[in-house]
Amino acid sequence: MHDPIKGNLEDYLNGSREQIPQEFHAHLKECEDCANELKLLETHSGMLRALRAAEEIEPRAGFYARVMDRIEGERRSSIWSVFLEARFGRRLAVASAALILLLATYLVTTEPGGVDLTPQSASVESSAPGAYDAVQLDTPQQQQQRDAVLVNLASYHE
Repeated sequence: MHDPIKGNLEDYLNGSREQIPQEFHAHLKECEDCANELKLLETHSGMLRALRAAEEIEPRAGFYARVMDRIEGERRSSIWSVFLEARFGRRLAVASAALILLLATYLVTTEPGGVDLTPQSASVESSAPGAYDAVQLDTPQQQQQRDAVLVNLASYHE
């Protein structure tokens, strides 16, 4: 369809043919394709007018509310709406508390510098009855360290 027809097509189909310029009619006389297409559009427009209701139909009371309720009912729930359910919320809270308790227990038991509960006793085994006198348990360095600790404890003032 050519420009002179496109620009005035709506006015022509609505029935206001007085406002249509002369070049529109002149182009229809010259161009058979545009004339055939315009006849087809007139036929379609007539069919659509026949389907139009005789009077405006007003919806019944509550129509819009029912439509909105139906839309809300059919709306997909998001993944985040699961957190709003009471059963899931309680389960999530209990699981979180259990995880916190487990992590706290782990941190307390593996804390560096805590009480070392492993036994550190030296055992000396001997089959001879007087062998204890011959075994020396402390080296000179260990004895010197013990003396330094005793001096520190004795000279401590608050």
